[in-house]
Amino acid sequence: MISHLFARLKFVCLMVCMALISISCEEETPVPYTHVDFTVSIYSNNLVHVGNYEYFSGGVRGIVVYRLDMTTFYVYDRACPYDWEYGSYVEVDSVDNITLIDYDCGSTFNILNGYPMNGKATQPLRSYNAVMVDNVNLRIYN
Repeated sequence: MISHLFARLKFVCLMVCMALISISCEEETPVPYTHVDFTVSIYSNNLVHVGNYEYFSGGVRGIVVYRLDMTTFYVYDRACPYDWEYGSYVEVDSVDNITLIDYDCGSTFNILNGYPMNGKATQPLRSYNAVMVDNVNLRIYN
């Protein structure tokens, strides 16, 4: 009986520690939370092809969606965490198609994780979730 209680206590302590570690490791962006929830057909825009991206309205300064492979989409708010309050936003670099650039402050971000690579920004872009609802429609939400 005591060993069973001790095992449960160890399990609960382990879960609490893991939760605290995951919370402390999250990078928060200064870009404010804005409700995002919409669905788009991947056939009505550039997202039908792997490696392409598309801009959408919504979020703070717009939303960019990048399709990595048949099932993986990366979604970010276009507001730069360094100077979002001044109206600055990121664009996909037309040279390599995998870098996001804020031409106002010079910051660049990796499109695969939203983290800054160069420039003044030190925090990641605000990311959103993306899931295929069926074979045609992509839901973007937070």
